[in-house]
Amino acid sequence: MKRIILILFVATSVHSITGQTEFDALRYIQPDINGTARYTSMAGAFGALGADPSAIKDNPAGLGIYRSSEISGSFSSLTQNATSNWMSNPASDGLYKLGVNNFTFVLSSPVSGSGNSGLLRSNWSFSYNRIKDFNRNVKINGGYNSKSSVTDYMGYFTGNTNGESLYETNTYNPYNNTSVSWLSVIAANSGLVKEYIDSQTNNTLYWTSFLDDGETVAPSYYLNERGYLNDYAFSWSGNFQNRLFLGATVNLYDINYRSDTEYAESFEKGGNISLKNVLKLTGSGIGLKLGTIYAPLDHIRFGFAIQTPVIFKINDIHYADLNYYFTSSSNGVIYTPEGTDEYKVQSPLVFNVSSSYIFGKKGVIGVEYVNSQNAGTRLMNIENNTNGLGAANDSINALFNSQHTLKIGGEYKVNDNFSLRAGYAFTSAATSKNLGKEMNVNTTRTDVEYFIHNGTNYLTAGFGYRESKWYVDLAIMNKIVNESFSPYNSGKLGSNLQVNPASILNSNLNIVATIGFKL
Repeated sequence: MKRIILILFVATSVHSITGQTEFDALRYIQPDINGTARYTSMAGAFGALGADPSAIKDNPAGLGIYRSSEISGSFSSLTQNATSNWMSNPASDGLYKLGVNNFTFVLSSPVSGSGNSGLLRSNWSFSYNRIKDFNRNVKINGGYNSKSSVTDYMGYFTGNTNGESLYETNTYNPYNNTSVSWLSVIAANSGLVKEYIDSQTNNTLYWTSFLDDGETVAPSYYLNERGYLNDYAFSWSGNFQNRLFLGATVNLYDINYRSDTEYAESFEKGGNISLKNVLKLTGSGIGLKLGTIYAPLDHIRFGFAIQTPVIFKINDIHYADLNYYFTSSSNGVIYTPEGTDEYKVQSPLVFNVSSSYIFGKKGVIGVEYVNSQNAGTRLMNIENNTNGLGAANDSINALFNSQHTLKIGGEYKVNDNFSLRAGYAFTSAATSKNLGKEMNVNTTRTDVEYFIHNGTNYLTAGFGYRESKWYVDLAIMNKIVNESFSPYNSGKLGSNLQVNPASILNSNLNIVATIGFKL
């Protein structure tokens, strides 16, 4: 009820405040390996092989390899576990879920009158693909001896903002003031920060934490993420004399994401706080992929594909609850209203080069390299310009890495029906380790924590069984993501208040099953 009242009170004021950071852009551009069981078991090294539903999403020319029409679907079982270590304190959490990876319909038709020259086949497909799965739980425990507190960051961030613009009264609601941040509002009204005023000018000099100098805290953090990035693809590919394959795909993207977080601190001299943040996102995007495969010999293929920048349109809703307890007479809960943002993200240019070698009827080996030009990512407002987002985009340009993914996979045919597969892939760090979260001075967001991606490894294996009119494949993939976690950007504080980041190892064990039918 309290939040509803706040929403009604400030409904006309929050739409103009920008809250996006570089880390919002990272959520959509990170590459991943997800798809059919055959594709998954070979670590996605299908750029030059083709003739697989998930190969089409990487290189649409792979659609041209098909010699017959087919329909297929893939289902997955995810077991996620995250282990953390923060200031020598371990913790772990995880989840289990079922899902649908993809569904594809391929229509393959010969071109009449083409003979053995020119365009031999013209193939079309429609597919649904789960590009990214955001589901995970993470628990982090910082122990009992941290000399830095989020209240120190709140004090720094509030700067010299005048206290009268932050304190809520019967006649003034600071959430209506688009010049101040909601983080500063909840910090001031809870008493977590103290204001220092120039006695002569009566101007605010600065804000600091309410904690005593040297007082330690016991921090902890919990993250619950849910959601997906889906792709609906319409593709065409042509087979020219069984040597050259050209393809194009129009991709429509659907985003749904939610995170529930809680950052808590217990104070050495008594009292505690708990800051809970909820972020809900929905969005859509459109993109184009172009690809080619060239086979100079029957057993050798080379592939190249390019994905043009995708424009994602994002709508988000976010709000926070701050619980604080100092004494039995000094405690409470502060509810922010729901803030809303509408913005766009331009993803980077992505290209891949690949090759494959076919060992007659005994097996194949595929190798693929993917390059994502992350520094080309841009945050934009709904009018397609970067007004108010210059600092975030400058940080992206300076600290986002050109990201590299290497995939290697192989398949061995035990007999005409049964195949064994295995693969490995590695994705390099998405950003520089020097990246820190930059909050806008008037932001409505209060989620100050952030994760830095340090690299991802994929270990894969599987098998398949094929008959003339149907096939079944099974794969297992262990995706291991190395990350660092910071509760806030302590680099903005004094050297005595620096926080060493926590190390996070995410293990995602995927079991994928695919069934397909030749038409």
